[in-house]
Amino acid sequence: MFIVSQQRKKYTPEYRREAANLVIESERPIAHVAKEIGVSAGLLGRWVKLERERRGSSDGMSESDLRAENARLRRELAEAKMDNEFLFKSDSLLRREATRAEKFELMRQEKANYSIKRMARLLKVSRSGYYKWAHAQQKRLSGKDDRAAFYDDVDRKIHQIWKDSDEVYGAPRITAELAERYHISLNRKTVAKRMRMMGIEGISPRAFVPVTTIQSKRKSTLPDLVKRMFDTGELNRVWMSDITYLRTGEGWLYLCAVRDGHSRRVLGWAMDSVQDTHLVERALRMAHTLRGDVPDGLVFHADRGTQFTSEKLWEVCRNLGIAQSVGRTGVCFDNAMAESFWSTLKTEFYDRQRWPTRDAARKAVAYWMEVVYNRRRRHSALGMVSPVDFENHTGSINSRKEIAA
Repeated sequence: MFIVSQQRKKYTPEYRREAANLVIESERPIAHVAKEIGVSAGLLGRWVKLERERRGSSDGMSESDLRAENARLRRELAEAKMDNEFLFKSDSLLRREATRAEKFELMRQEKANYSIKRMARLLKVSRSGYYKWAHAQQKRLSGKDDRAAFYDDVDRKIHQIWKDSDEVYGAPRITAELAERYHISLNRKTVAKRMRMMGIEGISPRAFVPVTTIQSKRKSTLPDLVKRMFDTGELNRVWMSDITYLRTGEGWLYLCAVRDGHSRRVLGWAMDSVQDTHLVERALRMAHTLRGDVPDGLVFHADRGTQFTSEKLWEVCRNLGIAQSVGRTGVCFDNAMAESFWSTLKTEFYDRQRWPTRDAARKAVAYWMEVVYNRRRRHSALGMVSPVDFENHTGSINSRKEIAA
């Protein structure tokens, strides 16, 4: 076994031959072996030469071949050194998702020190793309292309909106956000094209929704008052509810949510390690507390799970002045709007998280529902505004109508 020397100034003949044999017998580059044993490549090269001469040049490598090999190794070392120098300078870009424009700008700044070919290879961009960008930059600097400057700015704003949405928003929602936040009016297809150019995309809701309904053993006489008309055009006419489950390091956590059919807002929610009628009651009472006095005729709609068809929940609804409604057995479309909410929650949030405890999951999911979903997330069915903004707008319109009347 070969033992690496520790900063020895003098080397025995045996050590030199052993070091040379590492190169000769393994056919590895001299520079690599020299680095491993802690000697200079030049010194090791001389040992290799002497050992080959001692063996009578039995390996067939002449002195000229050795010089050529050394020259090749020096070139490789120089190339590797330049690569490492450039990678060090571009470290801040490579640590995050830099745009192509940012990479091209770094190439422009360093083109006097490194070749375009080298930088394009290390940054994983094309040379033709850089030259096209550089030409556009030159035209803009000369005052000939304000359009390019505009789209450079738009690209930065699109990327920022996408990051702010936790990389969830696609072209429709980013288009709406550009208009409201920056007063930039663009076609949705244009935004989609800019996103493709930057290599970013939104998240589409998944179609599959896990079934958590536990059918009631007793025959329920509750009617279906909704008939899939979840949005009647007014607030507090239809409240929808359902239960889903969330995986944590401590086991399952069940979530019940109550939403308004018109505004899609989450009005009430409850989470626990068991799914029962009490879980539904807590969510319903939270919604009722938020809304205060509700109008006559408010319908609370859910599926025919045992949690929603119990006599206890019927009594709670009667005391609150709310009519109960349930869909048909085994027909998921009768509660489709509630199911679609779970699809959104799990695709845009839950599937991308891991929680060690139920308490950690409870806090994170509550924040997502109350802050992200209710107050930030734009809904296509609401004209690309959040549920809270939609309700505020609806409330102001109703107030003006009452004053006019």
